[in-house]
Amino acid sequence: MLGRKGVLVLNAISTMPNLSLVKHDLPQVLNIVHFNKGFKYQDFNPDMDEIAGWIIGGLVAGKILAKVGFFAVLLKFWKIIAVAVVAFVRMFWSKITGKKVKNAEEDPSLPEQPA
Repeated sequence: MLGRKGVLVLNAISTMPNLSLVKHDLPQVLNIVHFNKGFKYQDFNPDMDEIAGWIIGGLVAGKILAKVGFFAVLLKFWKIIAVAVVAFVRMFWSKITGKKVKNAEEDPSLPEQPA
């Protein structure tokens, strides 16, 4: 239920066999709720009250722009992201298996390189 300064959320919980009874009695329950004087939805005064900046159009436009921006960043930096993912997976795999990544200088089984 909408009020002048907020929202009152009511939930009706029932079993499926009793759902029709809940739907039948729901208007009576909603009539029980009353806001204090001056805080009803009908008391809204656009000259005095602030209008929320997150109206439906703003929410939809924001979600679309966020998705487009996310994919634009992915396309721009896909090489860096791919290298980072490969490095992370390699590090994670070495932690799981307990093996360290060997360099040519540290591995005695590799042939010596002439200087």
